[in-house]
Amino acid sequence: MHSYPSSVVFASAPSSLAVSIGDACSTDHDRLDARTGKFSSDCDSTAFCSGSTNATCQPRACRRDEFLFGFGNATAMPPLCKAGTYCPDEGSGCTALVAVGQPCQVDRDEQCAPPPNWQEVASNWNNNGSICLKSACMYANMTLGQPCVLDVATYVYGSNNNTIARHNCQTPQFYCHSGFEVCVPTKAVSIPCDSNEECQSTTCGPRGVCVDPPGTPAHVQAWQLVVTGMSVIAAMVAVVVMLTLFHKRQRLKRYREIREYYDEQVELRRSLAALHAAAADRCDEKDLYD
Repeated sequence: MHSYPSSVVFASAPSSLAVSIGDACSTDHDRLDARTGKFSSDCDSTAFCSGSTNATCQPRACRRDEFLFGFGNATAMPPLCKAGTYCPDEGSGCTALVAVGQPCQVDRDEQCAPPPNWQEVASNWNNNGSICLKSACMYANMTLGQPCVLDVATYVYGSNNNTIARHNCQTPQFYCHSGFEVCVPTKAVSIPCDSNEECQSTTCGPRGVCVDPPGTPAHVQAWQLVVTGMSVIAAMVAVVVMLTLFHKRQRLKRYREIREYYDEQVELRRSLAALHAAAADRCDEKDLYD
């Protein structure tokens, strides 16, 4: 197993072409990929280098991921390691967990054996209470005021830098202060911050304050539910009242139109009756004089 320096910048570096199984290789060329921080060697993704001199690429003997890069559907993948063991970056075979203080590979917390009280110190920032810092296994159990180890790595992707700081303070209650190198309490939401590990939510927002992590469910207060419900009911009542008044106004308007129509018809009928009566009277007078 090879370890790599921490507190390092992973930047672009020249690399040789990967060779296939059976070809010569050297473990002196084992490295972390410049773009992703992933382990890379003289061999391709299906093999590992068996030694530093006069060595050859051998088929991988284990894997750490469910789906391993470089293996097609027709290629049998190496097995996953059982509990209590781990698969090193090179895939040379399952190995027993490393004791505290022993070397480990960069960002491979699962290589370290857990502490006896791992249930009390385990969190999303470590693996069962263990963490690999500066290529050595440690317990993430340091509390308020105790000295801590801060491991900072910067990954370079083109013109963008991504800095990740990790420590052995008990999370998420504490973080390692970069100036004093002691564990101090993490900060609540809305408190100013400089990095993610300073926040209880493990998320320092773009405005420099601690925020809830993405995807956090919104917690609605009881008074907000009451106000929202009353607002919805009030809006529904207002809509019903407005529709009722509008319908009533339309009915009244229609009623007036119909009434005016019948009044005109009645008045027209009266006019016709009066005209007919006047014509009849004239005819009677004419017959009388004749």
